Amino acid sequence: MALVEAMNTHDIGRGRGGTRAALARVRARAVVAGVDSDRLYPLAQQEELARGIATADEVRVVRSPYGHDGFLLETEQVGGLVRELLEGGGEPPAVRFTQAGA
Repeated sequence: MALVEAMNTHDIGRGRGGTRAALARVRARAVVAGVDSDRLYPLAQQEELARGIATADEVRVVRSPYGHDGFLLETEQVGGLVRELLEGGGEPPAVRFTQAGA
């Protein structure tokens, strides 16, 4: 129950001037990804993150029939995203695999 409560009440913008302001502070390279069948954290939330993080471009979509657990089970797809991020050069990477939780 505590985990569900934490997930439901987490607010990245709390104490940072709101979500938009908090995301605008991210300077590290970022890849924002979501699972197409995730009903807990839908792709629309990942799209909001990608729009708010200047160093991210479009959302990478992991295709999976496994819903929220897709990011754990689709290792080839997720591994490719991690490689993309790590091979990007420049500043140390920040992974934003958001089963919304960035």
